[in-house]
Amino acid sequence: MSEYQYYEFQAIDRPLTAAEKTAISQLSSRVKPTANRAKFTYSHGDFPGDPKQVLAKYFDVMYYVANWGTQQLAFRFPKSLISPEAIVPYCIKGAIELTVSGDWAILDWKFNDEEGFGWIDDEQNILSGLVDLRQEILQQDYRGLYLAWLKALTSSEEYVDIDPTELEPPVPPGLSKLSPAQTAFTNIFELSDDLLVAAASASCQPNVITDPDWQRAIAQLSRQDCEDFLCRLVRGETNLAVKLTQKLSKSIATAPPASQPRRSIEELLNASDKASILATQREQEAATARRIKELQALAPRQVQIWEEINILIEKSQSKTYDRAVELLVNLRDLATEENKFEPFQTKLDRIYDNYGNRHSLIKRFRKVRLDRS
Repeated sequence: MSEYQYYEFQAIDRPLTAAEKTAISQLSSRVKPTANRAKFTYSHGDFPGDPKQVLAKYFDVMYYVANWGTQQLAFRFPKSLISPEAIVPYCIKGAIELTVSGDWAILDWKFNDEEGFGWIDDEQNILSGLVDLRQEILQQDYRGLYLAWLKALTSSEEYVDIDPTELEPPVPPGLSKLSPAQTAFTNIFELSDDLLVAAASASCQPNVITDPDWQRAIAQLSRQDCEDFLCRLVRGETNLAVKLTQKLSKSIATAPPASQPRRSIEELLNASDKASILATQREQEAATARRIKELQALAPRQVQIWEEINILIEKSQSKTYDRAVELLVNLRDLATEENKFEPFQTKLDRIYDNYGNRHSLIKRFRKVRLDRS
């Protein structure tokens, strides 16, 4: 497989200026930046310079994938709008890191999968499904952060060294019902369903702030604060809704989330294994129930099916042999289910007597264990 790398950047808080688009165009002769997006693909060579510096200077979100198994999602935040103390517990060296560059904080998620990835269609716009994770983190919804931490647990050990006795970070409320962006993350980064189920078992329901709650908080703002926010709104200040929400939230009393004991990584992974076993059992039980229902539907038509089998065998064609074997397997399973296997075996033996010299047919019988008595 030839080398392949894909970078996608997106600006959210403001569009790029003409001068910024020109500067980005100079990074590669093939890139065609818009006011909000730029994509780079490489089958040979590499990105010029440091992509995280490009993110810090021009954009708000970056997605990267390489076909040898690296997948990365990075965000740029105004450092005044995030709480490092709340984010750092979700960081894992080599996978999830928070750094500061000037007025910006860069949150970088990087994962490695030994199986690698294929090529990406440039028209997919993968990042579009993930960008709302940034806004959610600004609004102090840390479910996306916890999902990234879970993904890091299954990243290649060559890149991430995890102590199994270490405790998990705070489990955010609402993990049992993810947002569209969080769901997109679990799909694009192939987060284990069983690990997510295990993690969500310790997640409480989120506190819901109602419109009356917001109205009471707004009523407590001073006239000067109201005028200040309105003036900033008229000026088009970026992230003003986040800033106002953060200020109002301080005066809204909410019940603390239900206290849950934090699990060790080892306990969480063991719970994931148990969830996997239970999921497999449920799938097998459901498959068995479906199979029984299918077989029961065949019961009234057994005479016609035996006639069809004889007609198919007489045609002596590969595809008709395959269909005859498929029907015989159904009848065998039905006979087993109804505890009437002896009549089935008698009819199968008759087929052996009549067509035992058809080696291709008999080979198919033996492959699915349709043996004569």
